[in-house]
Amino acid sequence: MRQQDTELLQQDDHMNGMQHTVMTITAITQPYDSIVRVYGKIDTKQIAQWCLPNLAIRIDVEQQHNGRPLSRIYTVRHFDPQSQQIEVDIVLHGGQSPAMRWLNTLSVGSIVSLTGPRIHVNPHWESQKTCIILADDTALPAVYAMLKQWPKHVRAEIFVATAEVTLIQEFPILQDVNYHVLLQENSVQSELLIALTQFKASEEITLWAACERQQARQIREYALKQLQLARTDVRVFGYWKAGMSSSVIDEARVKHYTELVAQGQGLEAFDDLDVQI
Repeated sequence: MRQQDTELLQQDDHMNGMQHTVMTITAITQPYDSIVRVYGKIDTKQIAQWCLPNLAIRIDVEQQHNGRPLSRIYTVRHFDPQSQQIEVDIVLHGGQSPAMRWLNTLSVGSIVSLTGPRIHVNPHWESQKTCIILADDTALPAVYAMLKQWPKHVRAEIFVATAEVTLIQEFPILQDVNYHVLLQENSVQSELLIALTQFKASEEITLWAACERQQARQIREYALKQLQLARTDVRVFGYWKAGMSSSVIDEARVKHYTELVAQGQGLEAFDDLDVQI
């Protein structure tokens, strides 16, 4: 990443209340074959902000040859305001990526640099419509965090595409919230889009989805064109892209954001699915 890009990301528009801080690793577990759960102690005076649902943090995972850190974005699965401990789930994948190399170096007592938290977009709860949630493994920490603070009397149909069918056993049992497991054996399957096609344009629904980028684009297009949902009721995010390094995606994000700033716009105009990758 160029020096001017690094400086741009440190400005108030992008930081938006986030802070550079560290966490001390307190525990590492593997609740499922495909997921490692990392617990880290932070020290913050912004307790209320860290208690909000669906928060993202950027963790420095590796130093590059230019001396600047390589980082990855993760969702805070849970924050305990008493102990100031956060939980982060890492989805395991093959190969020696920076994130996997970082994970292999972690142990209790490790000090990890991070930036955050950034508030991600939650479902359109205020609409009083039925919330349709579509998520793959990478989005489950966000879904879990939202469910722990789910508004009363808001109906939801939650579809989870995963190879770990027991994952949703950790989800809370809530009135008017139904869970559906879609067995997914590879990243190119489109069970989430298929699940969305069972709904009709006439139904009072709002959509939140997070998954692979190409699938996310297909889901957004279907929701807008076929279901004719209002844009305020379509909140879809691409957390990763099949066959592509997160480093390449991050570079494209920075380039897109830089272009917005040059046009006199800012982070409020940034839509991740508009980034051309």
